[in-house]
Amino acid sequence: MLEDLINYINNEDIKSEDECKIFLVIDTDLNENRIKKIEEIIPKCQKYNIEVITSAPTFEIWYLMHYRKNKLKFSTSQDVKKELEKINGIYKENMDMYQSIIEMLEEAKKTALNIEQKAKNDNKDLFRSNPHTSIYKIIVAIEKYKNNK
Repeated sequence: MLEDLINYINNEDIKSEDECKIFLVIDTDLNENRIKKIEEIIPKCQKYNIEVITSAPTFEIWYLMHYRKNKLKFSTSQDVKKELEKINGIYKENMDMYQSIIEMLEEAKKTALNIEQKAKNDNKDLFRSNPHTSIYKIIVAIEKYKNNK
């Protein structure tokens, strides 16, 4: 995935100096081997100004943060998706969640940031923290971009 992104950056001549933010979004799946691979690619990502955004156990924890501030710790990605289905009534990975969550965006950003800050304050490794997501950083970058136009 990283190599495809780097090829795209090179082929399209995209550089961070062009005020372009580049993110690589990865689930940790709470899997130690996967986390180690993420850690291994960090230097290469930094070389290309790619910001690695992780979520644990899965991206869908971001959606749950729109509905809750706590009780977000789950053992597996499937557990997160089942909980999201309970709350939302239905959930499929390819469904558009935007309309369901947009009104709760600010609370979700605060929840994600608070969880991340607590992990840092407790000297915990964010990649191994359950739950966590840094998806809010992409939202902040989009909002900043919109405000500068």
